[in-house]
Amino acid sequence: MDGEELDIGENTAWVAIAVVAVATLGGAVLLAEWPLWGVQPDADDEPHLVEPADGGTELWPYTSRAMDHSTRTLGINVVFHGDPGDVRTALEERSALRWEEEQVHEGDADSDTVSPDRIEVDPEADDIADIISWEPAEGSVRYSYFEVDGDGQWVDESYELHSGTYLGERLHIRAYDEPQQEWTAVQIHEEHWDWFRLRHTVTGISDSQRELERDFMDQPGVDEVVRLPFENETADSDGWVTNIYFAGAVLPFLLFGVVSRATAARRQTAQFLREHRRAIALGATLFALYTAVRWLGIAGELLFDGVSPKVVAAPLYLALAVGIPAVAYRFGRGSDTTWAFSFAVLGLGAALIVDFVAMGVSVLPLRYILHRAAVLLAVGLIAVGGALAIDDRRPAPLSAGLACWALALLLPVFGYI
Repeated sequence: MDGEELDIGENTAWVAIAVVAVATLGGAVLLAEWPLWGVQPDADDEPHLVEPADGGTELWPYTSRAMDHSTRTLGINVVFHGDPGDVRTALEERSALRWEEEQVHEGDADSDTVSPDRIEVDPEADDIADIISWEPAEGSVRYSYFEVDGDGQWVDESYELHSGTYLGERLHIRAYDEPQQEWTAVQIHEEHWDWFRLRHTVTGISDSQRELERDFMDQPGVDEVVRLPFENETADSDGWVTNIYFAGAVLPFLLFGVVSRATAARRQTAQFLREHRRAIALGATLFALYTAVRWLGIAGELLFDGVSPKVVAAPLYLALAVGIPAVAYRFGRGSDTTWAFSFAVLGLGAALIVDFVAMGVSVLPLRYILHRAAVLLAVGLIAVGGALAIDDRRPAPLSAGLACWALALLLPVFGYI
């Protein structure tokens, strides 16, 4: 029509962001049920079995949530050949890697969680890798399957061990003693506490396999360490399993130099900081809040060693759930909408990245990436709502952001992501 222009409205951009946030959450929910890693569970009636050693015992080289091959989880990635008692003794007492007995604080754990046992530091260790201490762990039951002379039997873990902190990142071992007591199948993986899912997230099994493998190379009493193809690819594993035969059987730091600036450049920088000080404070506060929750959780776990880590986590989760949107809204007021959104996303996004690096996470499933993207968009919308709240008592971005934030919290807590 002549002389007429299409008015898309000033809120269109924020509506579009809200739609994208909801779409990313929906994608995360869908991908939670999608087989992102490894191969499909065995479709045949006969499970895939391997024979780690001569003797007639075959192993289904996976763990499973139930006594059913269709509910498999992670692949067995280490086999110790030798008396199971000697294997456990070697794990618990060898070198500086001392495994300490300690009371387990909780009997039931969610999803892939393990128990809240503590790290034990060896002050005499010569190498930082030797400071790691493994201790008893108790998590959700995972089964494995053996066949001895054609007779199948499901077994749960003979024992569990872990290294690390409950509310930080850790390595977790599940061990399954072979029925004839000739070898031990082990599933070892790395995991970290996820403050949005309120449970542990497994981030891979190959790095932890290599670490355990290196621990036993050239050790007294170990004849050979080799990898054999079990063809049980899951997570980031290639299906080659470490076999350990007993005798008789740095985060890079980037340094940014400070270079002198011209007087005009200094004035421009000072002006920018003055004009956008609230938006900058918004990003910095979000970064500090999320980072503080992680490290206060770890510190509280170590300090209150007689208290379940979930008791420590409860008030911190509340601070996260309420504090982040409150900070976004409060510091967003009086800010420019564009800069409020940008610094909110930048500050919390930087905190998430630093947290993943600190927890040793190098690979993250796509559904978790989509969820974190939705979290950032929701917080950005809340900050925009705060900026608009001066002129509008009920800005649309604020309502959309709070709704997306609520979804971002509830969906993972109830297991949909």
